[in-house]
Amino acid sequence: MTKPETVFQGTGVSPGVAVGTALKLDSRSRVVLKLSAPAHRIEAEIVRFERALQVSREQIAGLKSCLEDSVGPEHSYVLDAHMLMLEDRALLSEIVSTIRKGSVNAEWAVRKATDRIRKAYGALEDPYFRERGSDIESVYERIVMNLAGTSDAPHALPDDLIIVARDFDASSFAHVEPSKIRGLALESGGNTSHTAIIARALRIPAVMEVRGGMVSAVNAGDVVMLDGDAGEVVLNPAPGRVERASSRSGAAASESAPAEAAAPARTADGTAVSLLANLELPHEVRAARRFGAEGVGLFRSEFLFFAHPHGFPGLEEQVETYRMLAEEMAPLPVCIRTLDADPDRVFGRGEHAASSGSPMGLRGIRLSLASRRARALFETQIEAILRASPHGRLKIVLPMVSSLEEVREAKSVVAGVARRIPGLPAEPVRLGIMIEVPAAVLQLELLAREADFLAVGTNDLIQYTLAVDRCDAHVQHLYQPLHPAVLHALSRIAHVAETSGKPVTLCGEIAANPLFAALLVGIGFRRLSMNPYSIPALRQAVGGLTIELVRRVAARVLEMGTAKEAGDFLFESLAERLELDTAGWAVDCGLRNVRQ
Repeated sequence: MTKPETVFQGTGVSPGVAVGTALKLDSRSRVVLKLSAPAHRIEAEIVRFERALQVSREQIAGLKSCLEDSVGPEHSYVLDAHMLMLEDRALLSEIVSTIRKGSVNAEWAVRKATDRIRKAYGALEDPYFRERGSDIESVYERIVMNLAGTSDAPHALPDDLIIVARDFDASSFAHVEPSKIRGLALESGGNTSHTAIIARALRIPAVMEVRGGMVSAVNAGDVVMLDGDAGEVVLNPAPGRVERASSRSGAAASESAPAEAAAPARTADGTAVSLLANLELPHEVRAARRFGAEGVGLFRSEFLFFAHPHGFPGLEEQVETYRMLAEEMAPLPVCIRTLDADPDRVFGRGEHAASSGSPMGLRGIRLSLASRRARALFETQIEAILRASPHGRLKIVLPMVSSLEEVREAKSVVAGVARRIPGLPAEPVRLGIMIEVPAAVLQLELLAREADFLAVGTNDLIQYTLAVDRCDAHVQHLYQPLHPAVLHALSRIAHVAETSGKPVTLCGEIAANPLFAALLVGIGFRRLSMNPYSIPALRQAVGGLTIELVRRVAARVLEMGTAKEAGDFLFESLAERLELDTAGWAVDCGLRNVRQ
């Protein structure tokens, strides 16, 4: 009897299609009981904890070495965060103090301390920092495992695996032969998680944040298809679905081209559309070249700062990173977004401690100009970019701009730093602004006069326009890229950019969706920036459309009264032309496939 096909929707974090046999890892945190430790056993309990700690450090060091061998040294840094936690004096002192003062077992003391840190991470708005809570959970599991004396031997696994699990820590890549893993289907994680970053580096298709009880539904040995482009996990897929998805994935892969051969994608009637790359890690610039990006539309510098093992990178280290980016992409442009984070993540709980951590709080350019200490950090980053600029075409973009005063003050800072650096090229580094809050959209004519170029951050623009925190599960269904207010904001941005003669790049990951990319081109955007692995598929999609068609579709979509109506019309108009799977599927207002 044929098992029924079941489709689960998630977030595609690493592109490609994979079909294989499910290996179900239904992991859950260990149950730890609070046990009293007699006074004469307290010191012995502390010694037991310290031994487990030392074993954990040795294991992490060994895992890092394995990861360097299997994935490359540029990716093994993900275990540095684990090692730093194992060497965090404040954390270790807290655990020892809990054992001693509370007369409790080491396992309970470890659980109590790590719970506090995990909850603190979970309260943060930024997805990257929220996902760092998985690091402390992994460290906790390792220490408790070693307190129990459990072996940490590598798993012997068969080939052609689709890992199906609630989570799959980045260190698990060191336990298995990466070539055996065909795909990852996880209920946790996200695009900026360590696991997602390594999956992209290894070219392993991955879908995370899978909804609908996937782990409970899948059994070990089931056939699973994973589509990292569409964000789908299909249990017991029908043959036709596998063939269509594999054909699309293979066609996209065949479109890969080195940057030297890259030219703008062109519609069927010859309109050029530039496809650029969004990067989070410096080494991803090589993927941008390999997949034919015409430059880096957005380098998010936060990872460079917060993944650093010993505090923030200094001036020289930043110069080397930006120089590498410039040289790798030369003569194509690289746009570096200055640090965008709230003060607690930048300075700790102290200066500006009243900040709520809200997405509408003190962050981006607001923070960079808020105090002498913040301005010094901003000036160092600007100096590093300027010093590296002779090696390529670097640009600076300011995040979270909401006023003309911010732009003018930032320009003054950049000019002041430039005056201190001898030998800079006569042509200054171009300075742009992120358009991601409604205030910037409404006064865009004024802001455009001050900026050299514009960059649209749709992730934030959508949530601020709709008053929807995209990290809040209670309102995630209201996060709608096709909401009329969002579409009209995008239309206004494209119009002002054209009339003011300022280049504009749309940097949100919605540009990686072929349907939405077609709509954006129809609205008037000619520069789209996305994760580099999506570029070949978008190049192919653009080539199958005409500018007349997408303009006509965009005009109709802008007349729609709801996101659902816009999505239905967009899908009906373009799905067949883009060779999307139309059998039994529609597009909801968030451009995610849902079963009809």
